[in-house]
Amino acid sequence: MKVLLIGAHGRTGRHIARQLQAESIPFRAMLRKSAHKPEFVALGAQIVLGDLTEDFSHAFDDVTHVIYAAGSAETEGVNEERAIDRDAVERTADYAKRRRVQQLVVISAISAYCPEANSLALKHYSRMKRESDEYVQKRGVPYVILRPGPLSDEAARGTIALASERAAGAPAVSREDVARMAVECVTRGVEDRVIGFVGGNLPIGDVLGEAVGARGALVDTATAIQH
Repeated sequence: MKVLLIGAHGRTGRHIARQLQAESIPFRAMLRKSAHKPEFVALGAQIVLGDLTEDFSHAFDDVTHVIYAAGSAETEGVNEERAIDRDAVERTADYAKRRRVQQLVVISAISAYCPEANSLALKHYSRMKRESDEYVQKRGVPYVILRPGPLSDEAARGTIALASERAAGAPAVSREDVARMAVECVTRGVEDRVIGFVGGNLPIGDVLGEAVGARGALVDTATAIQH
């Protein structure tokens, strides 16, 4: 097994990198800037430089699994959302298909369930996430689409609540727990699932244990109110 981690230097990506190292899973960190290399070399990662707005197919050499953890920043606008939250995800799925990758894990957003229900500031971002999610599902690569939100930078709890909508007042889920979900999807072999979640009381291992070998969306709106 070798994992390609796209978006390694992001806030969630860095948690994923540390957890891959803790699990002794070989991984390649895709970075945009060489200045970020030392942090990931220290974690034992191979390094590949690439720009998500250009051809980055070279990053896929000899990898078996891919985690896409990149995302546009809130202030970067619709062009960046289109480039990073849709187009680059779709190219990732294309490259993964050509290289016969065993699993593609995409970190999307809970707002992708119903883009038009979001505030004006989130609508375009959410549409880009939804369009790329749908592309991944149709591309023919074994996939997991994670739709977390809202996000926090608090310490991991190891628990979540399943959800299928961006509900006002939903408890935040930590980026560290999102990272744990991504890594455990790899280690447990979860396949062809869309998993929406917020903060809650369901142990991550229990949720993913039920997902192994199943198909379709994994949602339970009743658990979204747990704190």
